[in-house]
Amino acid sequence: MEQNRKKKIERNIRNIVSDFITWELPDEDNIFGIINISDIVLSPDGSYVDIKVSSFVKQDILCKTLAKSAYIIQKHIGKKIGLRMSPKVRFRYDNSGEIGAEVNEVITEIDKEIINLENKNKD
Repeated sequence: MEQNRKKKIERNIRNIVSDFITWELPDEDNIFGIINISDIVLSPDGSYVDIKVSSFVKQDILCKTLAKSAYIIQKHIGKKIGLRMSPKVRFRYDNSGEIGAEVNEVITEIDKEIINLENKNKD
């Protein structure tokens, strides 16, 4: 699949999934507050799409809950984009935000230690 076409399809899928989560996700499943779609990865042959999501609340059941609506999302993608074959939707949890927060904490601790060492050397 041509790279420009693939990126365009991924962008359209992001919009469709975002609209679905915002407006059409059943109320009993919408217990996560803000859901972040961090990345959309369409397979080279277009047979499946990995949607990387994260949330601050109930991360352990986020992908399972969204997976219940995967077929409906797949149908929306097929209708709105007009692909001959709609890609199978797979949700993956993205923990890069958590990793970034941990790295930030480590950097902050190192900065504090450096400041403490500099203050000790001044005395």
